[in-house]
Amino acid sequence: MSQAQSFANHSMYMASVVLESWRSAIAEDSKPLSVLTASFGPAVRLHLLDAYGWQLLACNRVPSIPTKPPHRAVDTPPLATGIAQSPEVSEMAMLERSGWLADLQREIPPGLAPQASRSFIAVSSNVFDFDTARRCFAELESLMARVADAIDES
Repeated sequence: MSQAQSFANHSMYMASVVLESWRSAIAEDSKPLSVLTASFGPAVRLHLLDAYGWQLLACNRVPSIPTKPPHRAVDTPPLATGIAQSPEVSEMAMLERSGWLADLQREIPPGLAPQASRSFIAVSSNVFDFDTARRCFAELESLMARVADAIDES
């Protein structure tokens, strides 16, 4: 296992700890949900983005690990001349355009999320809430397992 892969696994573990604390805080029901979301959401998001970035570096088999991981495929360090980007990183770059990975990469506005009016039945939201964080965690965990297998096979 590469150092980048180890860092990716560590970041996923940190995200799981924060997610579990977030879930417990929601269950306690002692603080408004918007406060919990504003408190826990950015922390989980950062751990997941770091895990994703370290995984990008592991897929490209980057020999020199930077101090911070990239959070987007386009921000990975350039590869040596004649070395092609891994197919896994190319796939991840495509996934960044929509779906769960785009949700993860979307900036979280500072402060509390605006409250929806109770007169609306459905409200569109760009909030990185607990359900979004949990879904991104599960999707990233699945993606990392799949690409780790591909790395091991090569």
